[in-house]
Amino acid sequence: MGCVFKFLILASVFLSLGQSTLAEDWGSKSGREQALEELKDFDPSVRRGALARLEETGVDEDVPYMLRLLRDDNFSVRGMADQAITGLWLRLDNLSAKRLFVKAIGALQSGQAKQAIVHLDAVIEAEPSFSEAWNKRGDAWLRLDDLDRALADYEVALKLNPYHYGVMQSCASIWMERSQARKAYNYLSQAIAINPNLDHLIPVIVDLEERLENDRI
Repeated sequence: MGCVFKFLILASVFLSLGQSTLAEDWGSKSGREQALEELKDFDPSVRRGALARLEETGVDEDVPYMLRLLRDDNFSVRGMADQAITGLWLRLDNLSAKRLFVKAIGALQSGQAKQAIVHLDAVIEAEPSFSEAWNKRGDAWLRLDDLDRALADYEVALKLNPYHYGVMQSCASIWMERSQARKAYNYLSQAIAINPNLDHLIPVIVDLEERLENDRI
């Protein structure tokens, strides 16, 4: 009986040590690192959960890994990937700049483009590397039909965030307005190469291809 008791104690100690080691191994990975690993999980719900966490904790370097899930076999994972990537791009830690950015979005939505620009100027001054401020200010200039300033802001946004398929579409719209089919085609081709779910671009790209082909004839 004494031997059995000793064995149980030793087993308990061994198990507790094993659990402690596992906890240390698990704890050695940050939530962000764990989420990046789970992007490759077989279960779609795990991949969706990982994307949701990266929307909150991810950094710019994680975006290429998240972009891969825009090609996921599961429709809901593809949708979550788009949402999470957009959410990560919109994240701003500077609270005062964030409040101004929110005001700018509200002004844009209510048709007050000039007021939006005032707010976005302040955001850019405080956070010049925040690509979404440049993107939204480009949208505001576009609302005011100032295509030159809009394009200039979009180009800065793309330098800061070269994966931004939304900005690429905005640039393409300006070049289409200026009857520059080749430049519009190049931007749209880049956008759909990054995000193949932009189905609405396909007929536009086909039309541009036909125009370019006719120009060669």
